[in-house]
Amino acid sequence: MFSWIIEMILSGLPEWFWPAVAVSGVMIYLFAKLIGNFPTFKPYTFFIKPIGVLITIFGVFMFGGAGVTAIYQAQVDEMKAKIAKAEEESKTANTNLQTKIVTKTKVIHDRQVVIQDRIVKDAAIIDSECKLDPLAVKDLNSAAKNPLKVAK
Repeated sequence: MFSWIIEMILSGLPEWFWPAVAVSGVMIYLFAKLIGNFPTFKPYTFFIKPIGVLITIFGVFMFGGAGVTAIYQAQVDEMKAKIAKAEEESKTANTNLQTKIVTKTKVIHDRQVVIQDRIVKDAAIIDSECKLDPLAVKDLNSAAKNPLKVAK
């Protein structure tokens, strides 16, 4: 539950802290071995040596964990950079797409207006004899064509 607090505290420690803890454990062990030569302090070395070994193991373990955390953090930073680049490319692609949509909509609208004007102009010729005039077929076919393929 409070792992984020522990992570904040541990991430604030300098890089040299865990190796220093491991070295201090070795020094405690060596100190216990040294004072074991004196008969007065010999009974205390029974407790001090395992503590030195445990501190050394803990320091080495935490140093390895800090290294793994640093590797993961580097990977997270790399992914964040890739995401930022992809977002920028996405914005550019969306702008290009929006420009193409506006252009195609304008071409379609302009073509509609031209064909509607032609139909209004040719309406008198088409209705005059109640026959299907070739001009009506031409107007109908031009209205049915894809304006984007015609414009190219």
